[in-house]
Amino acid sequence: MFWAVAGRTQAAEGKLATSFFAAEIGLDPISAFAKNSGALVQLFEKKESITFAALRKELGLSKNNEFNLEIGNKKLKGNITACEIRSKFPAWDNLPDEKQKALVEDLLTITKKSVLKNRLTRHWQLDANTAVQLCMLEFEPGHGSLSLKAIKKLLPFLEKGQIYSDARISAGYGYEVQEIQVKDKLGAPPFLPNPIVSKGLHELRRLVNAIIAEYGKPDAIRIEMARDLEMNTTKYQNHLKQQKANTKANDEAEQKFKEQAALNPHLKLSKYPSKTDKLKYRLWQDQKNCCAYSGKTISLSELFSANVEVDHIWPYSLSLDDSYMNKVVCYVKENRNKGQRTPIDAFGGNSEQWNQITQAISRWDKSLKSKRDRFFTHNAELQQRDFISSQLNDTRYISREAQKYLKQLGCDISVSKGTTTAWLRHIWGLNDLIGETDKKERTDHRHHAIDAVVIACVDRRLYQDLVKTAQYLEKTQTGLDMRDVVIDPPWQSLRSDLETKLAEIIVAHAPQLKLNGELHEVTGAGFIECVGNVNRKNLDGTFTQVDKIIDPVVKDIVTEHLANYSNNPKQAFAEGVKVLHKDGITPIKRVRLLQSETTLAKLEKSKYGAKDKQGKVFKWLAYGNLHHVEIVKNTSTGAYSGHFVTMMEAHRRAMTGSKSAAKRGVNREAIIKTDHGAEAEFAMALHRNDLVSVEKEGRRVFYRVQKLESGDNRIVLRLHTTTTLDNKSEEIYFSINKESFEK
Repeated sequence: MFWAVAGRTQAAEGKLATSFFAAEIGLDPISAFAKNSGALVQLFEKKESITFAALRKELGLSKNNEFNLEIGNKKLKGNITACEIRSKFPAWDNLPDEKQKALVEDLLTITKKSVLKNRLTRHWQLDANTAVQLCMLEFEPGHGSLSLKAIKKLLPFLEKGQIYSDARISAGYGYEVQEIQVKDKLGAPPFLPNPIVSKGLHELRRLVNAIIAEYGKPDAIRIEMARDLEMNTTKYQNHLKQQKANTKANDEAEQKFKEQAALNPHLKLSKYPSKTDKLKYRLWQDQKNCCAYSGKTISLSELFSANVEVDHIWPYSLSLDDSYMNKVVCYVKENRNKGQRTPIDAFGGNSEQWNQITQAISRWDKSLKSKRDRFFTHNAELQQRDFISSQLNDTRYISREAQKYLKQLGCDISVSKGTTTAWLRHIWGLNDLIGETDKKERTDHRHHAIDAVVIACVDRRLYQDLVKTAQYLEKTQTGLDMRDVVIDPPWQSLRSDLETKLAEIIVAHAPQLKLNGELHEVTGAGFIECVGNVNRKNLDGTFTQVDKIIDPVVKDIVTEHLANYSNNPKQAFAEGVKVLHKDGITPIKRVRLLQSETTLAKLEKSKYGAKDKQGKVFKWLAYGNLHHVEIVKNTSTGAYSGHFVTMMEAHRRAMTGSKSAAKRGVNREAIIKTDHGAEAEFAMALHRNDLVSVEKEGRRVFYRVQKLESGDNRIVLRLHTTTTLDNKSEEIYFSINKESFEK
């Protein structure tokens, strides 16, 4: 008997799976099921989970036979709902089909326990104890993709041994072919919840429609999928190992969750763990059972409660990174304190807590190195990263959606995979066009242009030949690989033609015009007249700034204390070692340090004053990122000057255009101010990633604005082709003055 119960088609899925297995391992599906279908049906009906070993036994197969879905899984789900009902109501199997359906419907749809109990005792004639037991059942959440009506139509054909695709056609469902209305250019892309993929499709539309406007609609479009053709033996074994480890971890998480649900009824946990619950358990194990931010131990019962949650190390709103390596488990309170900040920005100002965090993560397994490294990334660094191109896990999704989206043009659309592009780049000698070795040069944005040319040359026949060759070399283990295969380029002058075009390419960068990022830094400093900016620091194993202590008495005490421990702060300020004030009683835990010598007038111009409830400034915060620089020319002297606009000032100007500002009678201001006085002629405004050209050694060289430096009144420019920020030869410092503009 097969049921669509609790939203799942457990046994139907099991039957479909066994049918598929028989076909895949080379058995005749009809004869195999004619012989074993009854036993397999009972196996899936009576067991909550079925191992592949049990399937082999039922089908009379040896241990050497392997099912196609066995990779990474050790068992399949049976009819869990029927097993749950049977455990409380042994007479379940004696009910005819229609009555079983009706009973399941009552259990699922009657939500009030007292009403359900009356229904079970009066209509179903069950004793009170059995009725209560059935009322307390909790079915596995989720739903299947097939309705009960569809399952009833499909089952007769599945029971005959047909695989699902054939059974669907036999049942009269078939596979609908959507008619495509051919268009001359791309319309608006479909709405997709993934922001990276959505932006990718909008960029694709802009590019393809520009090509159509210039050259007409293409005859063929080639798309590269970001996936390897074949895993080599080592990668394959590692993949299997990881799959098994994940399965084991999820099984263990499920078991622990159920144990805690039984031991702690006050938590009101469901019977079945969610995906998040399983994730919590795996992260908890990685973190040595501790909160990632407070270091406090999280008990197993508390782990599954509402007091603990999963957090993104890099805020998802900034990174769009939802990978396992960007997640930790922590207390809700700590997560609220962290907010939309990276750990170092959130907790780095508290040296005691930050030391505790760094020491804890240093004890994590070495396989979590990339996760540890994320703790030390600042928000400002995230904002400078190009996540649109670096989140390449989404390229598979983009490729699939792009293929569907481009079909409206009616072109011949074919797909190749990333490995073919790498092979052909090497075989055709294209790697060193922008580099010095026969390896792909990823530090130059133009490597995408080389890839595009190669992808365009891969038609279906060439791709299929490459796939067959790769499979042959892998199976025969001749010692050869794809780099030993020789394939002529589609035309002889391919390399020289491409080299010419690469020299003409100007790489476009999206200027950072948005008002995002922090308006000011989170941590600030106090101010003492005639002294300057001051801040506080804990006396701990990292303290070395004795010379900056403001209080001379405290400075002498700390200096003397350090001297007693050979100036070793780790020993002098170790746990249990006290430094006492002059009274010999009060311990010195924190000291005030001079951060910088300045005046109040300078602070008011360069920093933001945070005020208390009485309107008095109690600390000074450095402004956040710069939004742009306004460059003006003095019409009398010809001198140029730069007016650097902070993100806070740009935000203030933008808010003058809001409805609330209009109601208050505030005059609207443009974000870019062009009027700087009677003798000031506005020249230009520059944002990060704006493109500029500079005459260098008699030729025009194109750069992008990498950084704005208000302190030095200059702009850091970097070659438009470069992808990295560490090559000094690719950048120039452009001072905003008359000499620079006259060069």
